[in-house]
Order: sequence, then structure tokens, then C-alpha cells
Amino acid sequence: MKLPLSAAGRARWFAGAGLVIATVLGLTLLARYRLIEPMAFAAACEREQAPWLPCLLRQVLVVLFVQNILGMASTLLGVWCSITRTPGLAVAAICLGCMSMTLYRFDAAFIGVLLALLVLARASVSRPQLAGSEAQH
Repeated sequence: MKLPLSAAGRARWFAGAGLVIATVLGLTLLARYRLIEPMAFAAACEREQAPWLPCLLRQVLVVLFVQNILGMASTLLGVWCSITRTPGLAVAAICLGCMSMTLYRFDAAFIGVLLALLVLARASVSRPQLAGSEAQH
């Protein structure tokens, strides 16, 4: 996926990407403080009459951060988007990294987020002179 060539199109793309990242971060924070951290909810999930969907979501999130799946996926996507220079993959790497860091795992997620930010920084710079110089060679 390529970014729009115009400055206005690029600004809209980055605004949409920021909205996606903020939404993922907000939902992860909500899950952390409503599903994972409260001991009363953890105890409720151990009972027979527990609400199955929130308890299943809690269990999935716990497995994702205990096994560091989100952080490793963020790093893999960060490396891949660095190779391909794909801004869409960079946003996905940032989302997974934000989820991992919100859920207590910083190590691998930090690398993926930094690589993805570098890809987005490179994509945000318009280089019309580069296009002209490449046409001459």
C-alpha cells in the first residue's frame, strides 16, 4: 500500500492511522483495567456461572502477553515493513506493539514499534526531487 502523493492525502492517511492506533490502544487499556487486573473479575472467571465471553477474552489476552506473542509479532511486522517499506504494515506493527506494551511486555514490542516508526517517518517525507533525479538516471 502506497501513501497518497498529495500532502493533503498523506495528512488524511496519517490521521486515519493515528485514529486506528489510538482505538487499539484505548481498547487494550480498557481490557487491561476491566478484565485483566481486577482480582474480583479473575475470581469470578473461576466460578461455574462465569460470563463465558469476557472470561474467554481475558484468558486469550493473558496467554498473548505471557507467551509474548504480541511483542514478537510486532517485531516481525516491524522487520518486514522495514524491508518492504509498507506503511500499512508499520501501522499494524505499532498496534501490536502498543497492545504488548500495555499488557506488560516491552522487550520485543519496543523494537517493532521503533522499526515501524522509522518506516512511517520515511513515508511521511515527500521527495519530489528524488523522483526527478531517478528519471534522469
